This record gives sequence, C-alpha cells and structure tokens, in this order.
Amino acid sequence: MNVVLLSDFSSSSTHMLDYAAMLFKNQEASFTILHIKSPCHKGDCGGKCDIIFSQKLKRDQDLLRQKGCVNSITTKFIEGSFIESIRSVIIDERIDLIMLGNSTKQVFNTGLFFDKKTLEIITKVKCSVVLVPEQAHLSLPQTALLPTDFSITSDYSIFNILTSLSFVNQTHLSLIPTGLHKTLGPNKRHSKDLISKVINSLEFKSVKEIQSTLKVAYINRFDLVMVMAKNLSIFKELFSTSPESLLRPEVPFLFLHDSRKL
Repeated sequence: MNVVLLSDFSSSSTHMLDYAAMLFKNQEASFTILHIKSPCHKGDCGGKCDIIFSQKLKRDQDLLRQKGCVNSITTKFIEGSFIESIRSVIIDERIDLIMLGNSTKQVFNTGLFFDKKTLEIITKVKCSVVLVPEQAHLSLPQTALLPTDFSITSDYSIFNILTSLSFVNQTHLSLIPTGLHKTLGPNKRHSKDLISKVINSLEFKSVKEIQSTLKVAYINRFDLVMVMAKNLSIFKELFSTSPESLLRPEVPFLFLHDSRKL
C-alpha cells in the first residue's frame, strides 16, 4: 500500500505522523512524506528552499523511524500548484491513501472544521484521505461510524480502500442513516440496498444500523468516522462550525474516494 503523508511541519502534522506510524505498524506500506509550496519568485531564494525543506522532511523521516516504523519511507519536496502537484504524485507513485493533520484549535474562514486547502484535497483529489485532528488518540480503530443519506447511487468502488486496511477486521462498524424522516425514493432505496450489501461483504468485526445524531459529542465516541467524499449534505451536517462552538471533532476521518478515477 502506498501512502502520502502531507507535512507542513506543524504540531498537527507531527501528530499525523505519529498516527500513521501507529496505524500501519503491523501492515506493509510505503510512505512518501510530501511538502508542497508555491514557487519562489525568480532568484528570490537562490535554491535555499530545496535545502531547507529537504532537511525538515528528513527530520520527519527520522521521527517516523524513532516511532519504530519499519516501512519504506521516502521524502519529496515540490514547488508548484498545490492540488495539481498532489494529483501528479498520486498518479506517478500509484498512491492509495493520503494522510494529513488538522488543527483543533483554529477557527477557519471556510465555516468548516478544516481550511481551504484541506477541503480541496478532500473534494478535488480523487484519492481516499485520512484527516487526523491534533487531539486524536493514538489507537487502532475498534469502532467506526459511517453516516449516509443514500444520495450516492453510482459507484461503490469507493469502499475498495477498506479491503487494504488491516484494522478493518478488528473494527465494529455502525451505520447512521440520515434524512430518513422523508420517504426514500426508488434511487435511494436502491442505494441503501447496495451500500448494505457492500458493507456486509467486507471483513468488519460487526456491522449494525443505529439511529442517532451527528453531534460532535456523539461522533467523538468513535475511533474513526468514514465519509463518502461526494456526500455533500453529510459534509454540511458533520463539519459546519461557528466561532462560538467550543466542541471540535477529535476523531480521525476517512474520506472515501474511487481512486481509479484520476
């Protein structure tokens, strides 16, 4: 499994590296620690950026080694367009999963739990993403939550990534159907049947459907929350924040994409 670890050398990125080392401790994986910045104006840095950021990436690499990570670890520094650079790395290195950290202390002007760059990675890059909040516990997922309103009807290969994650067979999955106060139309009934069929074909330790809320205090009880990246109504329900809100998600999120559609 090929995994990109997006680093900006912040404390939240460091925590993400700790989480990655824990998550793949007993699984074969190849890590690429990636840092991307906008190009310097011609002659501004005289090539110093490459030296400075390569040294910082080497420190991240050493940190993973100190955590007992025995997987292959390479580093990459790119000066270029943020999203296009990520897309190129995903194609060139056949990446299966992106991981990045997220501050739980900042209030972002997106009105969401994360900043604009993170939102673009999740919604514009066709690769599954693990977002690790700075306060997330370093423990293998034993409980996971999947909320859905059954509006995704076309492609269920987004769940393929779950066949490559070794923790799945030790994880109890809870499904929360949302928006079911309305009568399901034929498309959503069909979608519900297919999602149930796909989920039950995976090797989760158990799968059950529950009725509950998506309030932060509730979802923080789980070890992992899975979100279909195209499910925009779930996005709004899960991640909308206000400056007055004192609660932030402290659970890692796995955003599911069909990685074949690059």
